[in-house]
Amino acid sequence: MRSALLALTALLLAGCVLGPNYVRPEVAPAAVNAPQLHRAANAGVVSALPPSRWWLQLNDPQLTWLIDTALAHSPNLRAADARVRAARGLAAQRRAERLPQVGALGAYARVDSPDSAEDASRDAAEGLAQATDPATGTAIRQASENLELDEDLYVAGFDASWELDFFGRRRRALEGAAAQAEAAQAQLADAQVRLAAEIGQVYVNYRGLQQRIDLGQGNVVSAQRSLELTQQRRSRGAASDLQVERMRGQLQQQQAMLLPLQAQREAALDQLALMIGQVPGALDARLAAQQPIPQLPAQVRVDDPAALIRRRPDVRQAERELAASNAQIGQALSGYFPQVTLVGNYVAVGTSPGELGGDSTATLLAPMLRWSIFDFGRIKAQVAQARAGTEARLAAYENTVLAALQDANTALSNLGSARRQALVAQQAQTSADRASELMQQRNHAGASSLIDLLDVQRQQLSATDRAVQAQVQLVVDFIALQKSLGLGWQDAPVPGAAQPDTASR
Repeated sequence: MRSALLALTALLLAGCVLGPNYVRPEVAPAAVNAPQLHRAANAGVVSALPPSRWWLQLNDPQLTWLIDTALAHSPNLRAADARVRAARGLAAQRRAERLPQVGALGAYARVDSPDSAEDASRDAAEGLAQATDPATGTAIRQASENLELDEDLYVAGFDASWELDFFGRRRRALEGAAAQAEAAQAQLADAQVRLAAEIGQVYVNYRGLQQRIDLGQGNVVSAQRSLELTQQRRSRGAASDLQVERMRGQLQQQQAMLLPLQAQREAALDQLALMIGQVPGALDARLAAQQPIPQLPAQVRVDDPAALIRRRPDVRQAERELAASNAQIGQALSGYFPQVTLVGNYVAVGTSPGELGGDSTATLLAPMLRWSIFDFGRIKAQVAQARAGTEARLAAYENTVLAALQDANTALSNLGSARRQALVAQQAQTSADRASELMQQRNHAGASSLIDLLDVQRQQLSATDRAVQAQVQLVVDFIALQKSLGLGWQDAPVPGAAQPDTASR
C-alpha cells in the first residue's frame, strides 16, 4: 500500500498542466516607461511620489472627516467588500477541492415486514413439519412460532475520494479563482478611489456655492438699492419709467440667479449624506457654517507612468481578470483527457450497535475513470469560448492601460489650464476691486452718483463670483488628477469599521 501511494504521489507531482501559462502583456511600453507623463511639463507639477491620502493636503477637517467616514460606511463599499470576501471564499473552496475529501456516514433503519410474509413462512414451515418425522416436525413448528421478520438495521462508516489532478484541471481552477479574488480586491480599491474623489469634488463645489450665494445676495441688495434710488428720481422727474423698469428687471434677474444656486447647494448636501451612508438632511447643520474653499498645496506631486499603471486599481482589476480568463483555457482543455478519482469506503452493517465490529465491515478502494469520448464537439466549443474570452479580456486590459494614460494626461492639461484661468480671474477681481475703490472716492467727492457706484459694485461682485468659480474649478481639477493617479485606496479604513469624529463642528 505504501509503495502504491508513493507511486501515485509521484505521478501526481509529475502531472502536466494544460493551457498557456499566464504572462502579463506589455501595453504601450514606450509611454509606460517614459520618465514622466506627456502633459506634465506644462501643468505646474513636480516629479515626486504623491501621497495616497491626498485630501490631507487640502487642510480641511470637514473634508477629511467626510472622506474617512465614507470609506468606512458607504453602502457601495460594503457591497464591494462583500464581493471580495465571496471571491476569497471561492478561492479557498478551489484550494480545498485539490485535497482528499473524507466523510463519515451513519444510518438506522427499521424494517417492518408485511403480515402476509410471516403467514406464508409459517404455512411453509407447517408443510415441511408434516413431511418429516414427529420430532423434527415439532422443532420446525417451534422455530416457525419464534420467526421474526422485523429487524433493526445499523450502518456506520467512512468514505473518501481524491481526484488525481494529472492534467491540471483543479490547479487551473484554483489559479482562476485566486486571480478573480485579486480582481475583486482591486475593484474595491477602485471604488474607494472614485468615492474619495467624488466626495472631494462635491464638497468643494458646495463650499463654492456657499460663497456664490453670499455674493448673489449682495447683488440683490445692490440691485434693490438701485431700484429704490431710481424710483426716487422718477418721483422728482429726474428719471423715466423705462429706467425704473430696467432697474426692476435687474433686481428680478439677480433674484432668479439665486434660486438654482440654492437648489444646487441643497442637492450637494444630500449627495454628500448619501455617500457617507446617511439620510438626506443629516449634514445640513454640520456643514451650514460658511468655510473657505480649500487651497491647493504648494507642490502638486506626480510620479512616472509606470508607477501610475502599477497603482491604478482599475488596471490591476483588468489584468487579474485577464489572468483568470487565461486559466479557463486550461480548464477547458482538460476536458479532452480522463479524470481519475480514487474512491474508498469502510462500512459496518449490523442489526444492533454491538454488531458493528470487524466481522461486519466491508472495505472498498478503487480508482474511478471518467472520460468523455464522444461529446459531439462540446469540449471543442468550450475551448473556443475560453480562448475568445481571453482575447476579449486582453483587449479590455490594453484599453484600460491606454485609458489610464489618457485620463492622467487630460487631468494634467486641465489642471494647467485651470491654474491660468484662476490667475486671470484673480487679476480681473483685483481690477474690479480697484475700480470700486476709485468710484467710491469719486462718489464721496460728488463727481459721480450713487447709482453709478452701485453699478460698479455689482460688477465687482460679478468679478468676485467668477474668481470663486475659477478657484472651485482649480481644486476640482486637482482632485480629478489625484483620481487619475489612482490615489485614495491605500490605507483606507475597513468598510463597516467605526471611525472617530475628528472634524470640528
